[in-house]
Amino acid sequence: MDTSSWGQLLIAAFPSLTSEGFEIVGEPTTEYNCIAYAAGYASDWWWPDGINYWPPWATPTERTESLIEVFAGLGYEQCDDGHAETGYQKVALYEEEGEMKHAAVQMPNGAWRSKMGQGPLIEHRSPESLSGGMYGDATTYMRRIVRLRGIEEGLIQGNQCFDINL
Repeated sequence: MDTSSWGQLLIAAFPSLTSEGFEIVGEPTTEYNCIAYAAGYASDWWWPDGINYWPPWATPTERTESLIEVFAGLGYEQCDDGHAETGYQKVALYEEEGEMKHAAVQMPNGAWRSKMGQGPLIEHRSPESLSGGMYGDATTYMRRIVRLRGIEEGLIQGNQCFDINL
């Protein structure tokens, strides 16, 4: 599927993308998903299904609480909203009826990035750009202090330096 077709598919699934605007910034891949990308990893598919990777510190359920445990284990704490805060990196966790659906990460420029299932990586203006669609709503926001590190100590992915916490 080409970029234009992906764009049309995403707008159909998430109508708010039309008014908010978005850009496809990464190719479709099954190498990683939204949770892995938001956590700073672009080499694994993270899902608590017993087949894919799931962090050992988090309960392996599809409940939103498990997703909160994942990001808490990576140094995040819950916060009030997705507004950019100097010195912090934020994630938005999406759910529907208590079940986790999606995670997005805020970039240094204040925009958000989301890996769209097996589809492309997109950059969008706000967490609300994806709300109301198949991902439910962004109901939980978490933040962690940004630590500037050298390339030897972090994984550079696009415009973002991800901390590696093992």
